[in-house]
Amino acid sequence: MILLKKIIIESLESSQKTAILNEGKLEEIYIDNTIEKSIVSNIYRGIVQKVLPGMNACFVDIGKEKNAYLKLDNESSLKTGDDVLVQVIKDEIGTKGAKISQEISFSGRYLVYIPSNTRVTMSNKIVDEKERLRLKRLFYTNCKNETGYIIRTEAQGCSMEDFKNDIKELKSLYANVEKEFKRGKGPKLLYTASDTAIKYVRDNISDEIETIITNDENKYNDLREILKEIDRKYIEVLKLDKDVDVFNVYGVESQLNRYLSKKVWLKSGGYLIIEKTEALTVIDVNSGKFTGGAKLANTAMKINEEAAREIVNQIIVRDIAGIIIVDFIDDQIVSSSKKKLLNIMKEEFKKDKRKNEVKGMTSLGLVEISRRREKEPLEDYFLKDCKRCGAKYGDLSLNSILDLIEKKVMNISRNTVYKKVRLIFNPSIKPNIINKYMNIIKKIGLKYRVEIEIAESTDVKDFAVEIVK
Repeated sequence: MILLKKIIIESLESSQKTAILNEGKLEEIYIDNTIEKSIVSNIYRGIVQKVLPGMNACFVDIGKEKNAYLKLDNESSLKTGDDVLVQVIKDEIGTKGAKISQEISFSGRYLVYIPSNTRVTMSNKIVDEKERLRLKRLFYTNCKNETGYIIRTEAQGCSMEDFKNDIKELKSLYANVEKEFKRGKGPKLLYTASDTAIKYVRDNISDEIETIITNDENKYNDLREILKEIDRKYIEVLKLDKDVDVFNVYGVESQLNRYLSKKVWLKSGGYLIIEKTEALTVIDVNSGKFTGGAKLANTAMKINEEAAREIVNQIIVRDIAGIIIVDFIDDQIVSSSKKKLLNIMKEEFKKDKRKNEVKGMTSLGLVEISRRREKEPLEDYFLKDCKRCGAKYGDLSLNSILDLIEKKVMNISRNTVYKKVRLIFNPSIKPNIINKYMNIIKKIGLKYRVEIEIAESTDVKDFAVEIVK
């Protein structure tokens, strides 16, 4: 049975979010913060600022506020003042600058091109041996002089023509970057990666995609061109719901709350408690309201099995990374049950695009998971720590507030005849809005042809939107 997926793209003034629904369930979500844009995969000409011989590393000026960190190999001859071609592999986080690499890569639909590499390899996620052999023969027979490629998971079923088109496009991109690198001196942006929505659709479009919905006309037009290049039949699945709150209409919003909550209920009546600390994330499995099963061990195992699947889903959607400790219900879990839980988690993690590892289970029922960190987790976009009580993720972030304001203004414009609204902010928030984000507020007003005035009141917790009649 083919599971049908929906791709829902919500374009707002302060963010673009791409949600993947699999049979109605939120499976992945990607957020492009348009105020603080990610620079991962961007390619720069940088200048070496300081070499750290003892660490085999250096700091590089790529034109950002903080110098980027570059790990060097033992044979590197880079010195202060040298120009260097680099690609960002990790955004700035807190006080740390971006992490960069001299290994440049370009991702196509079926291939990844790494010019400095001399090999041709294949994604480990292609597990069908017949397909692996077919792809190897296809590539080596027709592209035997080509090196530096990774055959992507998405290449399954593709033709030689698909490979050749990818190779032509990827080599052209690299040639343009090289040309720009040699022109002039000093920090310069040479290549900007596609936004997440475009990249996801380009890489994942297939007959499994039931529909692609966006609320932005420009994004619709961009996606239409991409789909036309891949296969015109996919244009039929693309739909424009202009200026509609698509996350609310298609059920993403209600599910998101589940991935922002500390407590997550399971269908069995059990629940998870998800706690993030400085060093790691702890997920505790509890029996809760579960009443099934006469034996305690059976009860615990049924909850644990459901929890194992839900935990992986929560980790992927929340984008939890680093060290994760899972505390299953431990009622003398037998060896076969431990193995079953670990196998469930490993199988579910095959859906994950991040490098991850599920370790063994201790006698106390604890499982250790490691997952590569690439960007901030979901909570960091939507929530912030409460200044009043200190609770972790206790308040709405300014990103959330700006998104919610736009959605409320959008609905007023779409569903009423009123063309003037008043935004009322708590005095603790208003100065930040006035000093940093009034340009976003003005853009929202122009976009929906609504006049916006600003007020403040201690009677509102964060903000309120009211119609001016």
